[in-house]
Amino acid sequence: MSTDTQPPSPDLTAEELLAEERERYRERTPNSAEMAGDLRELVPAGVCSTFRAFEPHPMHAERAEGTSIHDVDGTEYLDFALNNGTQLVGHTHPELSEAAIEQIGEGTLYTRPSRLIEYAAEPLIERWDAIDQVRFTNSGTESVMHATRLARAYTGREKIIRMEGAYHGAHDPALVSSMPPLEKAGAATDPNAVKESQGIPDGVPEDILLAHYNDADSVERLLREHATEVAAILVEPACLNLGLVEPENGFLQRLRELADEYNVVLLFDEVKTGVKLAPGGGAEYYGVQPDLVALAKAIGGGYPVGAFGGRRELMELIEADLREGVATGMAHYGTYNGNPLALRAVGVTLREILDSAAYDHVTRLAERLAEGYRDVIEDAGLDAQVKTAGSQGIIHFTDEPIRTFRDWEHVDETLHEAYWVGMVNRGVVPHPHDASQQWTLSVQHTAEEVDDHVAAFADVADGIAAAQE
Repeated sequence: MSTDTQPPSPDLTAEELLAEERERYRERTPNSAEMAGDLRELVPAGVCSTFRAFEPHPMHAERAEGTSIHDVDGTEYLDFALNNGTQLVGHTHPELSEAAIEQIGEGTLYTRPSRLIEYAAEPLIERWDAIDQVRFTNSGTESVMHATRLARAYTGREKIIRMEGAYHGAHDPALVSSMPPLEKAGAATDPNAVKESQGIPDGVPEDILLAHYNDADSVERLLREHATEVAAILVEPACLNLGLVEPENGFLQRLRELADEYNVVLLFDEVKTGVKLAPGGGAEYYGVQPDLVALAKAIGGGYPVGAFGGRRELMELIEADLREGVATGMAHYGTYNGNPLALRAVGVTLREILDSAAYDHVTRLAERLAEGYRDVIEDAGLDAQVKTAGSQGIIHFTDEPIRTFRDWEHVDETLHEAYWVGMVNRGVVPHPHDASQQWTLSVQHTAEEVDDHVAAFADVADGIAAAQE
């Protein structure tokens, strides 16, 4: 791990501290800067996902292994971002890499069933009580998209209740109020459905009903008003688009009761929580089982894969015929769905790597990291909160609790950006870029690496504390 331990200048504002850390970053990453300019000529913003672009330019990767990522400027970083948390197994896990290489020799695409479907499906069904059957996709976006379509097919209704400020992928309905500017969001009692992107049809927001995470009353009000129109309640068990916000006061249990009372589908988006909070994801961790589950990211150990599954009576709709142009079931297509390389990765990840010892390991390390952060916060006199659940955790620079999206206004995003860039300058990628993200502890991380992470935070903490005053 290469580090820049030069202390920040004293008594800077948050904006000045950020500017100083960004200037250090520019000086350290000339090759990334050059590559960013070259790539902008070939692909918009020089990146392949809008989320990956940030100022002054992203670090450009050369390779990754174990718990480290190396950039094109020759710097090695301790990696706690792990590609948006997809790699609970860490980079290039030897068992997974060996299996992938073997599978490449046997074929990477069949478009025909194979025993690998069983190999990948069985551990998912075993881990989630709610899953009787499962279908595979290629991403979290696809998983949520198909699961919501299935909920609509099952109920014969079209509207979806979801939580303001939650992220559910990049299909049109998901890009409504995933993180809307507060000045456009409207009143908390009647939120505006805000389109995040151009190109989303005007009619899309009409089928999205916005409730608030940790506010079951807001969900119940919508169900009373639209009882005959609502197909599903879509929710992350823990809201990981706000860093890490956990359910409080029986929130998920109440959603389960409301779904039963109003005969709507309870759909858990476990793309980010699945297998990372517990072997059976947020459903197991919080003790509430949904009707449908959408999965991706960590189930495949870093390979592009997703899945959705649920109760047999819902999933059987996918078997129904599509005759003479009249749909009697729910269509689910995809050339790359269930490709053998992805299925092999899922099976090895869930059967061979993410066992009980692995979960004990990442939980211990997550607690060690959180306690280290809390000690630094106390020593530096910071106004900050640290939260952790399973392998996940985050710091919020605020003394106000974050329970739902409307509390996000209390988070100092400029200060968080200064912290993030400062950590990168000290050889640690603390979590994916942005204050809304969370760190992931992998099975390959060690206690010593956690302590190095904490030491880097201690090195930036005094400057952050001064900027808060």
